[in-house]
Amino acid sequence: MGVDAIRVRVNDVRYYMRNVRLRMPFRYGVAQLVGYPILHVRIDVETADGTRAEGVAADCLPPKWFDKDPAKDYEDNIDDMLTAVSDARDAYVGMGDEARTPFDLFREGLDAVMDCADSQDVNHLTACFGSSFFERAVVDAVGNALGRSYHDVVRENVLGVRMAAIHPELGNTEPRDVVSDRPLPSMWVRHTVGLSDPILDSDIAPGERLNDELPQSLEEYIARQRLRYFKIKVCGDIDIDVPRLRTIARLLDSSIEDPYHISLDGNEQYLRIQSFLALVEELWSGPDFVRFFSSIKYIEQPMARDVALDPGISQPMTALSHVKPVIVDESDSELSTFKRAISVGYRGISAKNCKGIYKSLLNQALARLYTQHSRDGRPYFLTGEDLANAAIVPLHQDLATLATLGIGNAERNGHHYLRGITHLSDAEREAVLHAHPSLYTVRDGVPQLNVENGKIDLRSLQTPGYALGAPIDYDSMTPLDDWSFQSLSL
Repeated sequence: MGVDAIRVRVNDVRYYMRNVRLRMPFRYGVAQLVGYPILHVRIDVETADGTRAEGVAADCLPPKWFDKDPAKDYEDNIDDMLTAVSDARDAYVGMGDEARTPFDLFREGLDAVMDCADSQDVNHLTACFGSSFFERAVVDAVGNALGRSYHDVVRENVLGVRMAAIHPELGNTEPRDVVSDRPLPSMWVRHTVGLSDPILDSDIAPGERLNDELPQSLEEYIARQRLRYFKIKVCGDIDIDVPRLRTIARLLDSSIEDPYHISLDGNEQYLRIQSFLALVEELWSGPDFVRFFSSIKYIEQPMARDVALDPGISQPMTALSHVKPVIVDESDSELSTFKRAISVGYRGISAKNCKGIYKSLLNQALARLYTQHSRDGRPYFLTGEDLANAAIVPLHQDLATLATLGIGNAERNGHHYLRGITHLSDAEREAVLHAHPSLYTVRDGVPQLNVENGKIDLRSLQTPGYALGAPIDYDSMTPLDDWSFQSLSL
């Protein structure tokens, strides 16, 4: 380890909820999102030398992503997510007998949450989500205690990461071996094109136009933000997908002279790989898709998680990944998932804070190792994906993670489906605009993420703690004990 790892104990945990409404529905997979709560987990820690510090993590609680069981509704999903968070709280506070490194807190905490999940009808992806709040909040507290940024505490291994303890084949690999020497100063925004998003201005009926000073159609977004990267959802019905993709392809071809780049997201909509291969064949051979198909950089989990890692699909999956690399997203429920996915033929995996920050770091190391030993010379890789990350806490912390991992483009959609940062309190908006004047701007009276020439500026995120740089207004939120699902008014 580069420096001595810090040791901490978690003394206190408080929960706060903030309900938000989307400006337009976000349709992905089997879900349509119109509003959600953002859970904030606020912790107090004490280091081995008696220093006290506060940390926070936050994330939206979405429907039908962590668990797509048709027998469970959105309220059930939220109950499961909160159960996993509560289990993680019990595990972390229960380790207060002695100070531990953040990495050891993570290892022991995740094991405990997984054990609880098995007895509570909570799946392991949801369990990872519960653990991730405390992974993030502890790192924020450590950075605050030491006055160091996220990149610093990761690269210098202040967190005490021992990669071989999880994956023995990583040997003496250290975080500094797999993260950027310096955090990325900027990032390309990969714009989400949801299943119900309007593509052309003409797709918006007069009575459906938002008139909220922000772009609404994909056509408007390209014109205003000069986008070059896109994540396009498909629904699994070839008769619907092909005409829609043709419209998108014609728009991109006609409005963007420079190269553009695409990820195609299947969102687990396929039970048979042959059905997805039929869509790929349509795009590969169709005269309207020549530039579009060549611009697809990778495909994101088309197969339902029940079959996505089945060794029986390894031959067609390997063949598909030679045409367009395929990554795993929703199937990533275990620390061993990436290795299992590689054995089936996948080439990559998504990095999302909601699945765990140590998991992404470990997967980055695995990608490096497998690339070094790649038989075909093609790389294994991580990608940055989004689940409606909103300012302040979820967005900033996820961006800081990706900047440290060196992932140069990432799906971002919280600013698209929300009306800028108007969901924040007045105090938070003022503070974040002051602390991050290049990351945010006020345009046409709307405070919003500042996307210029398709990119966002990340430099101001290199601040003590986990990239916040502005105080969180907990008084404007609802304590979890006082919150109810009915308050969402869905």
